[in-house]
Amino acid sequence: MIGTLVSLTIRGLLNRRRTLLLALVGILLIVVGALSRLADPSADEALTFSGRLLADFGIGVVLPLVAVVIGTAAVGSELEDGTLVYLLAKPIPRWLLAVVKLLAAWVTVVALVAPALAIGALVAGGDAQLALAGAAAATVGALEYVAIFLALSLVTGRALVIGLAYVVVWESVIAGLFAGTRILSVRQHALAIGDAVRGDGIVPSTLDAGPALGVALLVAVLAAVIAVRNLERVELRGETG
Repeated sequence: MIGTLVSLTIRGLLNRRRTLLLALVGILLIVVGALSRLADPSADEALTFSGRLLADFGIGVVLPLVAVVIGTAAVGSELEDGTLVYLLAKPIPRWLLAVVKLLAAWVTVVALVAPALAIGALVAGGDAQLALAGAAAATVGALEYVAIFLALSLVTGRALVIGLAYVVVWESVIAGLFAGTRILSVRQHALAIGDAVRGDGIVPSTLDAGPALGVALLVAVLAAVIAVRNLERVELRGETG
């Protein structure tokens, strides 16, 4: 049953138009990496650039953009079109349904983002270790982002707009200006993991991997709890409180 729900959710998230648009974002990262090689940089310059490309464009733009679209659609789209009631009417614990939706959205985001980051880093002049660092950063960041946006979609009908505002205002502006806020930045958590995998500062990070991973997991769990609680409040017609 769980495997079927995950499969159905992933297929629903990867409709043709959405998949094409999100795939193009990842392809753009690879194109930028390829264009950087036209300047014929040295090996050290290419490696440095690939690290910045991964951090600024990959983790800073591609990951949150894909995550906010997929995360808010995992449940939000079913709420909007009314198909969620059919799942809620089945004898499936709602906490399990929320976890399945989270898992499916996480897998989808990782599948769309991690390969693009890894290939982009390699094309720009990075090595296999940098590609692995990008994939690891995307995996951790995707879990945290998806949990936040999934919970948001169960709290408000404007989850996509609010999610995009969060990415732009908090992640890109506030966390960039004020060092004290970076411990609560998903982007910085992901970069800390990437830096730990790479180990030489090519992936720029301002946090240690241990605290970053701890906070990332805590945020993901809290967001999942919020999602479950809100999903449990959704009433079917004929239910009594």
